[in-house]
Amino acid sequence: MKKKKMILAMLVSMAMFVLTIAANLIVTASKTDEDALVWATEVKKSSYDGVAIKTKAAEEELYNMAVHYPVFSIAALDEQIEQYVKTKESQFFSEMDAMSDDALVEHSASFSLTFRLISAGEGFYSIIFMVDSYTGNGSHKISKDTLMADVIAKKFVAGRELFINPDKAARALITPVQNSLPQGDHLSEDIAHSFAGDQALANIFIEENDVVFPIKSGETMDARMPIKKIKPYMKKEWRDRFAVSMTNEQLQAPDAPPKTAVEARHIHVKKVALTFDDGPNPDSTTAILSVLKKYDAKATFYVLGSRVDFFPELVERMAQEGHEIGNHSWSHKDFTKIPPSSVQKELDMTAAAVEKAAGVSPLTVRPPYGATNKNVNQILGAPPILWSVDTLDWKSHNPKSIYNIVKQNAKDGSIILMHDIHKTTADALEEIIIYLQNQGYELVTVDELY
Repeated sequence: MKKKKMILAMLVSMAMFVLTIAANLIVTASKTDEDALVWATEVKKSSYDGVAIKTKAAEEELYNMAVHYPVFSIAALDEQIEQYVKTKESQFFSEMDAMSDDALVEHSASFSLTFRLISAGEGFYSIIFMVDSYTGNGSHKISKDTLMADVIAKKFVAGRELFINPDKAARALITPVQNSLPQGDHLSEDIAHSFAGDQALANIFIEENDVVFPIKSGETMDARMPIKKIKPYMKKEWRDRFAVSMTNEQLQAPDAPPKTAVEARHIHVKKVALTFDDGPNPDSTTAILSVLKKYDAKATFYVLGSRVDFFPELVERMAQEGHEIGNHSWSHKDFTKIPPSSVQKELDMTAAAVEKAAGVSPLTVRPPYGATNKNVNQILGAPPILWSVDTLDWKSHNPKSIYNIVKQNAKDGSIILMHDIHKTTADALEEIIIYLQNQGYELVTVDELY
């Protein structure tokens, strides 16, 4: 009996010891114990097919939290979003733990995570997360993060994945992005930082028919460019995907109200497109690019793949300086006199060479000699780009004659044909540009005429 009492006393003593330790753990636990936090949680359907909204809220003595994020019911997407949310919550708790209770009693902390969901085409969404946190003593932080979700492929898509060569695209796009911002000159260092390194273009997202570039400068601001302007830099799968999206949106969009004659006169700017065939050529193309840069004029170069293969640095310079690159075949054969398979091969080989050299795809085609027919057009998949003013530079080799033809024939909307393999064409160009600009013409790429 005495032995039983001793055992019972020992058990009671051990139980008391365990309870004491547990009590100490409770007392000394973090004031922001994540596991002990009790959330009020609900999930509701959204207006987007297959997407729900999860809401979590918690009110504690020293802080309050409100979290909202999308649920796709696709494990690969939902798990990554949950991890992102948990990371942001943990960062907030870590900042809270660094604060004293007295400071938090005086100014309670708060954490808010919300989002915008933007449909960017069938089964493709841009998700913009906004985080607003306050942890006392004036520590107020606002941040924004972006994700792009491909619901069809059940995965997230990084911004850089959209591009043929993201590094070359970043170098080519930095200037037009800067020019798109009213205060771009004052943000040049911030923009350069956003476009540098292996994270360049990583945080872009798609909104309606625009590509949006978040620029971080104290607070995050956005620069925008139409997808149409970015498409040459995109991989074909994404060009095709967003082309369908744009077409559907355009069909659904209401007609814009007609402009009055007075409005049209004030808005309209006369434009012509200078185009150069058969290059690149290391001497004359280099001279032409330098003149275009001097006068801030843009042009379209219809290149031969066989020459791109030898002078890729010139094609990259074309893209970097904002010019359009078009497909003029690999070997300058008449498309109407070769089999369809050979036409396709000429186009594909040239496109591959341009993509490798410049990180852009030539999206318009000018058939050699302008020779085309119904069958050729079907292979091209779009109307060929011909010309309305032929300078006959290949025939005259006379700068004055080339200039006079442009002067006598150029008008609003003209596509002017020249060849960047002739020195005499390069010699004529400066005078042509000065004349056209003095006449009020803006010198644009073919793409910008339409």
